[in-house]
Amino acid sequence: MALRLRKDVQKASYYVWFLGAQEAKALRGTRSLLPMIPRMVEKSKEQEPLKVTLQVSHKGLKIVQGSAKHFIPHGAITCSVQTEDIVACTLLLYNPATKCPLHVHAYRCDSELTAQALHDQLQVLINRPENQKRFTELEAR
Repeated sequence: MALRLRKDVQKASYYVWFLGAQEAKALRGTRSLLPMIPRMVEKSKEQEPLKVTLQVSHKGLKIVQGSAKHFIPHGAITCSVQTEDIVACTLLLYNPATKCPLHVHAYRCDSELTAQALHDQLQVLINRPENQKRFTELEAR
């Protein structure tokens, strides 16, 4: 099984602008993601977005900004959507300050092609059978 997982996602790095994060209302579904993107884009016009590196591998998503690194395991990425050069994803990460377990992160890529490649890799992680089973169980609660 581990050998198969290593082959389903090629390791890749994406240099993107982090447009922001917001609390999510749903575990999955583009209907909860799409309305948040314009708000994050507007907010990024007021305050310059952070430049970060996203490293996608079979293990998950690593967000690197300078010396700070944050790892999000593949089972915590529940949904992803691409609009033009922006990729947004819902992450299952508990924030003790807000007591919210779901957050949407949005990233602006250098082109639509780059955004499509990032989105496609995230979709491979999201669509793994063990992740889909877990998400369905969480939604049933």
